[in-house]
Amino acid sequence: MKNFFLLPAILFIMSCGETPKIEEGDLVCECIIKSVQIKESISTIEPEPMYIYQTNCNTVLNTKNSDIYHVGDTITYVYKKR
Repeated sequence: MKNFFLLPAILFIMSCGETPKIEEGDLVCECIIKSVQIKESISTIEPEPMYIYQTNCNTVLNTKNSDIYHVGDTITYVYKKR
């Protein structure tokens, strides 16, 4: 029974390792937020609005919190090599 609880604890601790780092060969793309749109919800189940951020790289980010990103913030995308 002790081993039953020990195994998940060990797996959890092992998964708390280093965060991924930018390595040689990775593609790094820095995009700047250029506009924000607020889409009001029409649903009574999810009443909070959706914030839609457009970047100069033609990517779109969606969040439900208004204080995460602002116009002019830089978003860095790292595409890992295979």
